[in-house]
Amino acid sequence: MLFNIVSSYVKTLILSISLKNFTEMGKFNRVSADTIQRKISPADESEKEKLKIAQDFFHKSKILYLICDETFSHHSYSKLIEGTDDHYDSKIHSQIRSHKILTFGISNGTHILPLSCNFLFGKLLQKQQDPSKFKIVQHMILKTKKDFAQKKIIFIADGAFSKIEMLKWCVKNRIDAEFRIAKSCKITLKNKAQNLKNIEILKPKGKQKSRTIQGLWHDMKLFFTAQLRVNKKGKESIVYQVSTLFSKPSQHVKIYQKRWTIEKMFRTTKQYLGLQDCQSTKMKTQLNHISAVFLAYTYIVVEQRKRRFKTPEDALRAIKLKNASVLEKEKRVKRSIKSTFSLVH
Repeated sequence: MLFNIVSSYVKTLILSISLKNFTEMGKFNRVSADTIQRKISPADESEKEKLKIAQDFFHKSKILYLICDETFSHHSYSKLIEGTDDHYDSKIHSQIRSHKILTFGISNGTHILPLSCNFLFGKLLQKQQDPSKFKIVQHMILKTKKDFAQKKIIFIADGAFSKIEMLKWCVKNRIDAEFRIAKSCKITLKNKAQNLKNIEILKPKGKQKSRTIQGLWHDMKLFFTAQLRVNKKGKESIVYQVSTLFSKPSQHVKIYQKRWTIEKMFRTTKQYLGLQDCQSTKMKTQLNHISAVFLAYTYIVVEQRKRRFKTPEDALRAIKLKNASVLEKEKRVKRSIKSTFSLVH
């Protein structure tokens, strides 16, 4: 598989066992950090490669899910890196110096392949946010529908994207979409405005795990789903979704659950492929590195399905072990050649 990877930088991201910064990757390849940095392909080239692989990977799938989410590349101790800002990370409940990355992936519900990534800017760099986050999302939805023209595309995103502007655009352009939405959202049902959490007919009853109703929100006819969840301690809670497509309650829940594939992708790319490890102070180089990391993940998922591994981590581990055995075999061959020549002389 690795012989099909054009970029030596992507190969190094997959095979190296230390940090994925230029210095450590240079040591792994026995070259300078500058040499490693020069090997990074531009982000647009990596994205073209990812799209080509995704089109082939999902060619048999009839329904695909375009999943959008934000993640962070933390640079806690550096204010010199271009594009970093103080962002609030809800997972650690703190403001932290970081790049905020808007990421898109295409999924069949089981596997996800990344398509593109963009930086989002905070208050300090707000003037650089052109186009806006929602314009980027809208462009990507239309592009994906064009790139996968024979597929049914359903867009999935969390509550950060279920804004009036976004929903109105989806309705106008007939985009099938599923979002998380706040329980305090006020909709009109039977000529009465109510918060979702107060609508009795929306709450699951008895053995029901979910219920769906149609209601008006800012003059849009949308479908609202309530899902009953029970945590490990047996405590019940209800979360809400909003959608532009008609479906059974259980199906709305299943569609949104497919968003979890992008969370697992973030985990793997951060823990094993060095999403946050780039040491360059240049924003362009940072974006090139991040795009290369997602391309590395793409190749790993292809190997995962091909060899039927349970997780991308299992596939990555197997790739590293195979490479190590090949290198050891090469060393033995070299030692044998050297000994043969020494006997001849």
